[in-house]
Amino acid sequence: MKNLIVDLDGTLTLDEKNIPYEDKKPNLALIKQLQKYQKIGFKITIFTSRSMRSFNNDIEKIKTHTYPKILQWLHKHKVPFDELIVGKAWCGDEGFYVDDRAIRPSEFVTLSYEEIQKLLAKESSQCS
Repeated sequence: MKNLIVDLDGTLTLDEKNIPYEDKKPNLALIKQLQKYQKIGFKITIFTSRSMRSFNNDIEKIKTHTYPKILQWLHKHKVPFDELIVGKAWCGDEGFYVDDRAIRPSEFVTLSYEEIQKLLAKESSQCS
């Protein structure tokens, strides 16, 4: 199965400081790409660390307080998705994620599927 795992804040939303989550603007170019990928059979999962810091990693509180707001935002902005998962570990403002299958939002928007596959294959061969 072809899966896309997509972050929410700063990926699907534009990263604007001091703007409440529900008022964040959508990354329209990225949403348009997701629509294309959905049409060719990709399952799209939104995986977010939103509120992990605020609720001290309490997934149940996030499901109660944050999950409904995320769903509302996704539907409002017509974001295609099949699943929404909360609870992604928060790396902090000075940390980052390392993943051999990751691409940046700008790469997702500008590269074709074939170019992305080549980029990931290159990364895989360099780490071997």
